[in-house]
Amino acid sequence: MKLHLGCGTKKLNGWINIDSVKACQPDVVCDISQPLPYGDQSADEVLAEDLLEHFDKYLRFVVFYEWTRVLKIGGRITIQVPDFKKTLFKYFKFGFDNFVDFIFGENLWNSRIYIGHFGNHKWGYSQKTLHAFVEQFGIKVLSLETKGLNIRLVGEKTRHVSQDELDTLPIYSHANKFGYGADKVTVKFAREKIKEFQNNLENNK
Repeated sequence: MKLHLGCGTKKLNGWINIDSVKACQPDVVCDISQPLPYGDQSADEVLAEDLLEHFDKYLRFVVFYEWTRVLKIGGRITIQVPDFKKTLFKYFKFGFDNFVDFIFGENLWNSRIYIGHFGNHKWGYSQKTLHAFVEQFGIKVLSLETKGLNIRLVGEKTRHVSQDELDTLPIYSHANKFGYGADKVTVKFAREKIKEFQNNLENNK
């Protein structure tokens, strides 16, 4: 089984194309910020192009855990995200209008399907930070390169990281060092706060 997450309007033959936007007509409509409807270690391959950057510094841990949870040992995962360092360089060199869309995201699929807040970028990566992030989930990086303004990573799952193990990892907040919040929290703390927030949204519908 091969999962194409956040497929948008790009459908791949031989893959289960998954997206949260029904108008994109994916094979499976699924909110990717929620647990995936597949069992542990059931997928041979996971593809997520231009998706991970749409989750903030806390939610990305919850989401990426799901991507690796469903992946078999020895399975491949391919991720593409904007190269934040390179985009910022282009921004300062060539000007606001040319590159601001790459920083904050685009809210139209192929200029025809409006996806609202799903199009907003919530976090940025360099090759170094993306490499370090995926390794925490038992992913061995096989290749890592910049193509245009994007970073493309191919990894292999070498071990299965449990939720309990992941929950102990710290998430640091450099901004809170100068404010009133904690300068670090655990993944478990963040996961519980995210769930509380999602439940409140659901109850207010």
